[in-house]
Amino acid sequence: MHILTKVFVVLVSLLAVALVPLAAVQSSNQGALKQQISDKEAAVRVARGELDAERALRAKSENDTALQIKDLDSERIRLQSEIAQSATRIKTLDAEVAQFKARLSGLEQTLSVMTETDRAKTDLTKTLSEELDTQRTLALDCEKTRIDVEQRMGKSESDLRVAQEALGDLKEQVSALSSAQTKSDQIVRDYTAKFGVEAAGPAGGEAATAVADRSIVARVIDVKRTGDSTYAEIDAGSRDGVRVGWTLTIGDGSRFIGRLRITSVDMNKSVGLVELEDPAGRGSVSAGQRVSSRKGR
Repeated sequence: MHILTKVFVVLVSLLAVALVPLAAVQSSNQGALKQQISDKEAAVRVARGELDAERALRAKSENDTALQIKDLDSERIRLQSEIAQSATRIKTLDAEVAQFKARLSGLEQTLSVMTETDRAKTDLTKTLSEELDTQRTLALDCEKTRIDVEQRMGKSESDLRVAQEALGDLKEQVSALSSAQTKSDQIVRDYTAKFGVEAAGPAGGEAATAVADRSIVARVIDVKRTGDSTYAEIDAGSRDGVRVGWTLTIGDGSRFIGRLRITSVDMNKSVGLVELEDPAGRGSVSAGQRVSSRKGR
């Protein structure tokens, strides 16, 4: 037998010896391996299911990502357009800012001028206010003066009316006294015709008759009687122009009472001798009666 054949036989024998336990082991492990294979296949199926689900999720994610990329591209394009528009707007705004700066510079100059104008207006307003206060004060003073003048004028008008009324009364009294003077002159003429000139003239030691150089009106303030003589004091004196020797007419209203021949004169008072008194007929001389003289008599 060839050596190779012998070697081959030996190897086959050895292989048979080795394969017998392997076959036994394989036979014993075949069930376990089948179970493991079954488990592996089940795991593979589960893994494939998970892989399919993962692939589906990945596909969905890729689809979503593609859509997002598309949206982002649209947004990018929109943003680029907005950026371009913003750049144009920025240029416009820069131009407007330059214009505003120029206007602001002009406004600052105008404001400076207006500030100076306002300061001048303030000074002018202050001056005008002070002048107005002064004018108001002057107006108030003038108003007070006007009121005072009106009051004085009212009082003067009232005094004037009173004086006019008094003048009217005086005119009436002068008229009455003139009438009484005429009557007294007639009485004197009758008296002189009856008793003579000396009886009507001044008594011994008395002052001579003097002609009055002015017309006055006074009142009797006191009467003194001594024996057959009656003296009357009046409220007019040298200050009023009364002189010694004057002959004044005494009257009570329109009634002639008598004559008063001045014998002494003081500054504010005079005393005279009462003549032609007729207590029983015309009445007696008493305080308060009017005494008057007419210029030239």
